[in-house]
Parts: sequence; structure tokens; C-alpha cells
Amino acid sequence: MKEIYKTILDKALPYYKKAREGDIEHIKWLFIIIPKFVDESEVDYDILMPVLLLHDVGYSKVPKGSNPFNLDIRKVHSEEGAKIAEEILNELNYPKNKIKEIKRLILKHDNWAFGDSFKDEPVLRIFNNFDFMWMASKKGFDIARKFMNKKAKEFYIQIQEFQKENEEQGRNWFNKKTGDFYKQLMKERKKEIF
Repeated sequence: MKEIYKTILDKALPYYKKAREGDIEHIKWLFIIIPKFVDESEVDYDILMPVLLLHDVGYSKVPKGSNPFNLDIRKVHSEEGAKIAEEILNELNYPKNKIKEIKRLILKHDNWAFGDSFKDEPVLRIFNNFDFMWMASKKGFDIARKFMNKKAKEFYIQIQEFQKENEEQGRNWFNKKTGDFYKQLMKERKKEIF
């Protein structure tokens, strides 16, 4: 893993400390998991990694306790996150053409909530697969469940419903390995709950 990605993470951490509960765990999980399932030959890592590391820094600019599932909050955090990402990446002298693309992707990373399937956006398709899958991970499940004020069984069913919506709206898994990993995580959660 390139040193610049670790530097970006270090610059992002102060924002995540001001943001939602669980954001730091979320970002670190993505940082560890995505490279296990997506090869650098499949996507431009110099775009993907900053997007995953910086996509939620905008939550540092929304009121504490805001519901991250509220569409207005999603929009505001994406807009604020794109601005913060641009500042951080400019400070690190990241390539200007990459900054422009990263900013564009952060601005629309939550547009799935507005019906976007990201079929023609491989970076966002990959990213969104894992961003969604975080809810099915051990830590992510409890953190996201609390945001939604659901009991474990209810939230497990809610994730299944979200995935059904994803499929209906054309948001499919990037590759078989990714889909299999989601199924494995859900199987683990089911075993813990039922």
C-alpha cells in the first residue's frame, strides 16, 4: 500500500474524530478490506483509496446526532466532504486531475440513495459495494443498527431489504468475490442473532 494513502488517512482522522460514532472504524475497515477483494489492475487505486478514506469527512460539519440516513444530511455531508477532501489533497500536492475526479466522486458517493446505480462508475460501484457491506460486518452492524434505532433481528432483516432494493435498482456486486463476501458476513450475523 502506498505511503500517501496512510498520509491521507492521518489527515482525515481529525475530521472523523469530530464526526459520527464509528466513522474511524468504518474507514479503517474499508482501507483493510477493499484491497483484499479488488486488484489494482481493476481500478485506479489513486482515485479509489482517497475516495474511501475521505468520503465521510463531511460528517464533521453536520450537527452531532444527525441521522445519516436522512437524505438532506447525506447531501450536506457529501458537499462538505468534497471541499475538505480537496483541501487535504491540495495540501499533500496530490495530482490536480486526480483531485478533481476524487472530489466529483465524493460529491456523488451517496447518490445511490437517490436511485443512482453507478453502472458506468467502476470506482463508485466498488466503493459502494463495500460501504454498504460495512453494515453487515461485525462492528458495522452494531454501529449502523444504533443509527437506525433497531434491534439486531430487525436490522438484519433491514439489511436484506436494502440489498433487495440494490438489486432491483441495478446496483450489483462488482465481482463474484465481493458478493460472496457479503453473503459470508450476513451468514455470520445470522448465526450470532438467531
